[in-house]
Amino acid sequence: MHEPGVVEKHYHHQRQKRIDYIYRLNRRTDEVKRVIKKNFSNYSDLNCLDIGTADGLMLSKLNKIFKFNQAIGIDMSQDLIDTNKDPNIQLKLGDAANLEFANNSFHVIIIISAIDHLEDPHKVLKECFRALKDDGIVILTVANPWHDNMSEMFGYTPSEEHNEKFTLKKLEAILRDSNFKVVKSKYFMLFPFFKIPFEKQYENFLSRIGLGKIMCNQLIVGKKF
Repeated sequence: MHEPGVVEKHYHHQRQKRIDYIYRLNRRTDEVKRVIKKNFSNYSDLNCLDIGTADGLMLSKLNKIFKFNQAIGIDMSQDLIDTNKDPNIQLKLGDAANLEFANNSFHVIIIISAIDHLEDPHKVLKECFRALKDDGIVILTVANPWHDNMSEMFGYTPSEEHNEKFTLKKLEAILRDSNFKVVKSKYFMLFPFFKIPFEKQYENFLSRIGLGKIMCNQLIVGKKF
């Protein structure tokens, strides 16, 4: 038995072979890329930490785009860490609630589909605040709770996988409680299995008319001032 939320080596193979896993990885990576581009200009000076990096595939993709000064990922699964052979990123075992990094170490911290698996999200976000430089950002994505509930109902996602399910409103509250200013908050990913034509246009339209909550994923960005 593995701990809830700590995925095993098979997850890496799924992210390489299954259309739905590949799509979600690429779509989330694209959302994170857009946030980084909006908030920074000199990318090669950036230090980036990926909490819950799993096999490090997203961090590798981002590092190929931005050529970070430092690209570090931490996870609780050594088997998953060992699947990544990218020499340009550094992956290690690590506890998100007790980061082993000094104050003001990173410009960007990402927590992708992981905050809902952590035992103490408040403590993790306060650790992120400590480890971020001034004007640094934390980027989180998490599944929309209704989508999680539907996935569990139909057996797509194990029901014991999450410690807590978050709405955007709740994520905003814990970010502010951790001293962050919320600078972006949105729903995205209309269909979670593969890319559909004009998906972003549909998503923008649904958000404009107040129906964003039907989308499968949520993104929120906190900034340290």
